[in-house]
Amino acid sequence: MNQVAVVVSQVVEQHLTSCQLVLATTTDNTSEFSYILRRLAGGGEASTVVDVGLLFSQGQPAQHHLLQGLWGDVRFSCRALILYIGTNYNTLLFKFLEWSELWQWPETSVVVVGTRTVMESVLLHPSLRNTVHLLYLVLEILPRQKLPVNTWLRKGTLQQEGSARVEIYRRCLYCNRGEIGVHSVQQWNLSSRVPLEHNLFPERLENFMGYALKIVTLAYFPYIAYGKNNEDPDGPLSPQDALNTRMMDVIAAQLNLTYEIWEPSDGEWGVPLASGNWTGIIGILQHQQADLTLDVMQTASRTEVISFTRVYSHDPLVILSLKPGRLPRHTALVRPFAGELWVLVAACTFAFGVVLWLLQKAWSSLLGERNPRLFSTILYSWGVLLEDPPTHPPANVSGRILVGFWFLSCMVIGTAYRSSLIAHLAIQNNFLPINSFEDLLGRDGWSWGCKNFTGANFLYFNQSTDPVIQEINKKMQVIDEESGMERVLAGGFSYIFQEKNFLVKVEYDDRYSNIPLHLGSNEYSNVVGNAWGVRRGAPFIDQISAMKQRMMEAGLITYWLDDVLRERVVSTKGGRASKTVSSEDEGHQVVLGLDHLQGAFYLLLLGYIIAFFSLLGENLAHCCPVLLHRQQSRLLEDSFSH
Repeated sequence: MNQVAVVVSQVVEQHLTSCQLVLATTTDNTSEFSYILRRLAGGGEASTVVDVGLLFSQGQPAQHHLLQGLWGDVRFSCRALILYIGTNYNTLLFKFLEWSELWQWPETSVVVVGTRTVMESVLLHPSLRNTVHLLYLVLEILPRQKLPVNTWLRKGTLQQEGSARVEIYRRCLYCNRGEIGVHSVQQWNLSSRVPLEHNLFPERLENFMGYALKIVTLAYFPYIAYGKNNEDPDGPLSPQDALNTRMMDVIAAQLNLTYEIWEPSDGEWGVPLASGNWTGIIGILQHQQADLTLDVMQTASRTEVISFTRVYSHDPLVILSLKPGRLPRHTALVRPFAGELWVLVAACTFAFGVVLWLLQKAWSSLLGERNPRLFSTILYSWGVLLEDPPTHPPANVSGRILVGFWFLSCMVIGTAYRSSLIAHLAIQNNFLPINSFEDLLGRDGWSWGCKNFTGANFLYFNQSTDPVIQEINKKMQVIDEESGMERVLAGGFSYIFQEKNFLVKVEYDDRYSNIPLHLGSNEYSNVVGNAWGVRRGAPFIDQISAMKQRMMEAGLITYWLDDVLRERVVSTKGGRASKTVSSEDEGHQVVLGLDHLQGAFYLLLLGYIIAFFSLLGENLAHCCPVLLHRQQSRLLEDSFSH
């Protein structure tokens, strides 16, 4: 068994010197495996040794503790696993590989030492399905040769047994049109070291040899678009022009890939179930039934079951409403002050009149003068506020001091009112726009809705702990996009879109080119961004992420997204995009005109009407007693004449 240790130590020494080593064997092979362990320890290689039989005989706490540190030593730049099978093909080893989740670490180098009879079974075992660097060492002991007397043995030769021949086989993960294959790398006599001219771990996955990626996704323009295959309606879908289609075509050409697009049978992006499984696309990737999905939102919960490539886009939720209309001109006179301030000014004016009346009444009682009238003092306080006070101030000092402070207060109030009035007259104001969920909740009689969200957006509204979002979700109306737009145009309704979907449905649609719409300035999202979801342990994730990074740096993704939208507008409407929706309020200064002062004229007209009816009432009140007296006189004269 010393020959095995020599071969393994030479492979580690020449190719795995900077790697974290994990050595695994079964209890049946412990004695043979000890040779390998001693040989590596003598070379100064740090390693973790796992007796698989002993491991599975222990309880869960010991297994959990080992799993936490099995692949996570940050002191090393790479990982390597050495398996010794020996003559006994023990299924416990492969149970250990599944338990240790080796399939999630595709870059781990695996060296298997065993016999030729089980080589193919080991190299094609599902537990090693994602491993890129996989070697299988076969040792054959040659017949003993008689050595001459007084012959010195060189280092590396074996005296106890005959010389050994080593054969190395490498598993090719993507060859033969993307399928797995086995190749013989080298064979040599153990008396010589491993040939340095052979790189035992050459694969960098730059050429996938036509491997067919299985992509599962749902249509979501402008990112994803496809149609049914007329030749095979139940087969793969036919990709159509969209952002992800252009990206996937470039990646496939560069990495020598092909791909097929399928829909999930339940038509969902994916939400978690109580059992820990997911529905839809996420569930398919979770159970390794597909390789990739295009444009899925990356969330913390999804990251626990699948992997993600480089985030390349962000598509938040936005609020679409009718653009707020202009405030009526005739209310410009009252807008400088808020309603609460107007009430406070009126209350203070009335209170001043009452206090002044009480003060004057107290002085009149002491001096024996005629008591003042309450109505007169209240009118006096209003006259001071309107800068038209009576000409006779109070005669006593205390009353004059009180009036002086009231004069000062009214001067401050009047100055603030005039300056604010000029601003409101000079700048055309609008009703407050709806920019956030708080604005929706604060608007009386307002309603809102969205399409039937699934996946990340469904989780955003149904799992949020924010009370505002919970209240929004409670009153949310599920309505299709066409009906939602009709409700928006009718007023009193807001529709919650995803931003890119809004561009397709509204901003690039000629039907809304002359309709004033407002896009809320607040954006809502609980995701990192849009990425491609990949099954856990997929060996091609780094290559795809690197290609996407190159496209982003070259500006291709932004260019393609705009181009896809433009082409859709031209093909469906035969025109050009008309971007009319703005999220900013428009305001500009204008010259004051008669229209701006209509509120003052309405107030003057109201004053004329009130004065007219007051005069009419006074005349009626004065004329009625006279007429009644004349009528009574005539009745008396008639009675005397008779």
